[in-house]
Amino acid sequence: MARGRRPNEQAIIPMREDGDAGHNLQARAIARAAELRPEGMSGEVRWIYDRLAPPLCHPARNRLDEVNVFAFELLCETIARYRRLKLVLDEDGESYATKGGRNGDQLRSRPEAAQANVVWGQIRGMLNDFGMTPAGARALGAQAQLGFNFGDEDDDFS
Repeated sequence: MARGRRPNEQAIIPMREDGDAGHNLQARAIARAAELRPEGMSGEVRWIYDRLAPPLCHPARNRLDEVNVFAFELLCETIARYRRLKLVLDEDGESYATKGGRNGDQLRSRPEAAQANVVWGQIRGMLNDFGMTPAGARALGAQAQLGFNFGDEDDDFS
């Protein structure tokens, strides 16, 4: 007889001690993000953290905790660096012209453009790690279903 799939215990939102389920999940997410916020962040990094952390701290997702908050801080710092590089590229352009060199006049790419490309790759990788992209969310959701649970009492393996 089919019993169905076991529930994902990480997606279960526990009730509070006073019996109220705490229906204001957004307020709980903001409070948890503020609780986990590391000290000593610059203003821009803190702004990025305050913008991105609450959805990850939402009780239904719960992807940000004490263990990986340092990696999330690095993600916020990397996003701040990317924004600074984009400001430079928006002001100065992505290329510049050289005059009369050994190979004549050339149009070259700015070093900031290469740095922005590298930083964007780092951001994309970290966004996937936190499940902040569709592919990353699918990968994190699939992990809970791949394992085999040996904890049943009626099995022959204990």
